[in-house]
Amino acid sequence: MCGLFAALSRSGSIREDYTRQLDMIAHRGPDGSGTAIVHLANGVPEADREGRAWLGHRRLSIIDPDPRANQPMAVADDRYVMVYNGEIYNYLELRRECVAAGWSFRTESDSEVLLACWALWGEDAVRRFVGMFAFVIVDREAGQAWIGRDAFGIKPLHYVLTDDRLLICSELPPLVSTGRVPLDIDPLQTVEFIRFGASTTTESTLIDGVRRLPAASVARFDFATGALSEPRIFWRPNTARRKIGFADAVAECRERFLTNIRLHLRSDVPVGAALSGGLDSSSIVCAIHHLEPDVRLNTFSFISAEPGQSEEKWVDIVNAHIGAEAHKVVPQPGDLANDIDRMIAIQGEPFGSASIYAQYRVFAMAREAGVPVTLDGQGADEILAGYWPYVATYGASQIRRGRIDRALRLIAHGGDSMGTRLRMAAQLGQALLPAGAIGRYRRALGRSILPPFLDSEWLTANRVDEAAIAGTMLTNYPDMASHLMDTTVRTSLPTLLRIADRSSMAFSVESRVPFLTPDFADFLFSLPPEYIVSPRGDRKHVFREAMHGILPEAIRTRRDKIGFFADDGLWLRGNRATFERYRDAVAAVPAFNSKRTGDYLRGFFDEGRGSAQQVWRIFMFAIWSDRMRGLAG
Repeated sequence: MCGLFAALSRSGSIREDYTRQLDMIAHRGPDGSGTAIVHLANGVPEADREGRAWLGHRRLSIIDPDPRANQPMAVADDRYVMVYNGEIYNYLELRRECVAAGWSFRTESDSEVLLACWALWGEDAVRRFVGMFAFVIVDREAGQAWIGRDAFGIKPLHYVLTDDRLLICSELPPLVSTGRVPLDIDPLQTVEFIRFGASTTTESTLIDGVRRLPAASVARFDFATGALSEPRIFWRPNTARRKIGFADAVAECRERFLTNIRLHLRSDVPVGAALSGGLDSSSIVCAIHHLEPDVRLNTFSFISAEPGQSEEKWVDIVNAHIGAEAHKVVPQPGDLANDIDRMIAIQGEPFGSASIYAQYRVFAMAREAGVPVTLDGQGADEILAGYWPYVATYGASQIRRGRIDRALRLIAHGGDSMGTRLRMAAQLGQALLPAGAIGRYRRALGRSILPPFLDSEWLTANRVDEAAIAGTMLTNYPDMASHLMDTTVRTSLPTLLRIADRSSMAFSVESRVPFLTPDFADFLFSLPPEYIVSPRGDRKHVFREAMHGILPEAIRTRRDKIGFFADDGLWLRGNRATFERYRDAVAAVPAFNSKRTGDYLRGFFDEGRGSAQQVWRIFMFAIWSDRMRGLAG
């Protein structure tokens, strides 16, 4: 796990030194720093070969801490030069393939394996990787370079194409700080964030011109032409339905998950796990114990101090079951004042809820305990239908097929209270609306999709269309599989992965997500929907059965879900004085109508009106915008 910054020249030598930008992501790699100026050997006229690439790397040493494994790294008589962020978990198996093909290695690192695979198999190598990665590889002989990103986009890669440079970085702020990026805020992305808290649903970022390389893609840069190719997608979820009995599916699910855990445990430094007490994180912790029963595992848990929101009971059950070394943090709302500035700075992009503070503190605790690698349950909800809206989509698809009895059964068992079942029925009804109808339905009732404090003249001037926003974000799905895949690859999961990356890297902790491998996702997406959601509405059905004998039964059969929870309203009001400092930043945002925004904030703080999430997003966007203006100079 590391950080990278690269500059590729579209013409002539690079004269700038980007060490300052590299130092801005020092938190991603405190164990080493390296830079290289790369000269081309071919591919362009000889007079233009000098200094065409600047590569910088910050290293967090996880596999093979020997300095010989530092980056930038070169192989094949220095033909290929690379900077890379991530881990290739199946590097031992790939290493054996490379040796069989005649390759010899100088280090024990997964980094050298990645580069050797590229030298042997080119772009096709990425299909062989099980892991998380973002890389820049320069081929000096071909006069070309490639940028690539893992199947789920677990590791970040931002880039901007200027008149004379392709600039690439693990995070967004260093790109802004070069002075080569006009600070033009993308209007559509702005409104999507303010309304939905999402800003990772496309390749665009909030800064117009700065893009994210899509997950599961590779793009080629040609030094001769200065052109960057369209990204080539190397993996898409496979939805072909398998014919498999439920018992066989359970057995295969168990084996695939345990294989993922084995691979994700490969490390030359201590490994721990984040533990919320829910099914996903508990399964990871207990699977580690199942595979390595003699290891005393460190677990890290956020315990909510808010009444009715604590998961400590469940955390204690799991820790007692495996004999873990338990670490707990119980933040109070007032603690946020001490951390908010750094948390916003380290994210580099605004975030939609105070709940990430829990995650932030968990990673801080892991670093304090000397555990630089954690396994986390991110992604399980998206590939295994962990939320009720997925069940509603499934129920709606059953009604469309004339199976009303099955849908009614889902509602009848849709929770432990009448209120939960009524919400389930409402969600199912909404899921039955035709595609695009949700926005039209709201407008017919006089309920705008857009928050009232957005400036209407700014919206009109920037051609932000309410119907387009609704069509992008308020989507109905024909079936549960398409719903799962959309949230996995486009909507909620990319944003969650981005936030988790920044929160973990803030403390130089590598967060690994063993649920997210292409073969495991393809397997689950291929199963009949009743294997994912049982006839009684049990979510993650096949996975729950697969964990029989690994998880304590109290955990395996629990149906409620809390997770890392923070009440946005409580945390905002508990830190009102802190947020009041940013009133000028709020007033400086062109998208906000000054008077209506002021009224909205006063109504929230003084009278308890309005949405806490909307207030949180107002401040996060304003503070982020102010920071970007400062970086851009």
